[in-house]
Amino acid sequence: MAKELEEKKSGAVATRLSNAGRPAGFDDFDKDDYKIPRLALLQAMSEIVTDGKGKMGEFANSITKENYGDAVEFIPLYGFKSRAQFEAGEGLVMMSRDNKTVTFATGQYEKYIGAPVDEVPGADWEGKEPPKFGVVYNFPCLLSGEDKLTLPPMALSLMRTASKAAKDFISMTRYANEDMFARVYCIKTRIEKNDKGTFAVPYIEFVRRCTDEEYEVGRRWFQELYKKSVEVDLQEEPLADTKAAEEEPEEFTE
Repeated sequence: MAKELEEKKSGAVATRLSNAGRPAGFDDFDKDDYKIPRLALLQAMSEIVTDGKGKMGEFANSITKENYGDAVEFIPLYGFKSRAQFEAGEGLVMMSRDNKTVTFATGQYEKYIGAPVDEVPGADWEGKEPPKFGVVYNFPCLLSGEDKLTLPPMALSLMRTASKAAKDFISMTRYANEDMFARVYCIKTRIEKNDKGTFAVPYIEFVRRCTDEEYEVGRRWFQELYKKSVEVDLQEEPLADTKAAEEEPEEFTE
């Protein structure tokens, strides 16, 4: 009651859920009918930035365009690897949802649909040149906070210059030695410059262990999504330096 009174005073409207705590009106849709929004890292040429609705180094919902600021606390549910290749002016031209087989391609790349990733040109490093058909580290996650915990999952998708942050995060969560969704983390950015421009690079820090409520919500979403076909709203985040990368990454194994 106190919460309702507070909402009335502030003019806020409480979340409206009439279907036993679940949104009504979506019964005829399943997971294949929608994409999980991406927690997008904004770069200098990102649309939200050029429209004046965000700044480089901030994070936003790739579908709703809601700006979350320059630091976001989240609860990761699990991780999986995919692959993606972008071309200037064309956007996403090729993708592998499982990092094993090409599952999507357009134009000149359509001939690779169904082919093993390892047989696709541009899937490996060429000297100091990173792969064009590069690995994407995806982490379906919940935004932390009482007002956000009821929201459906988003996806943190790290690639290119963010690959090092992904490796560090995988190591951090693995050596915590408990369920991935048992802890809250915070993603932030630092601004880096090189001879090709200025861009934001993410890094992730441990915040705290989840409350019992957070852990239970995370566990339920994990059980619903894990090992299921999940499509992320994957788009290119335009970097100032599209070839910038750390040293060639090593695969993480248990």
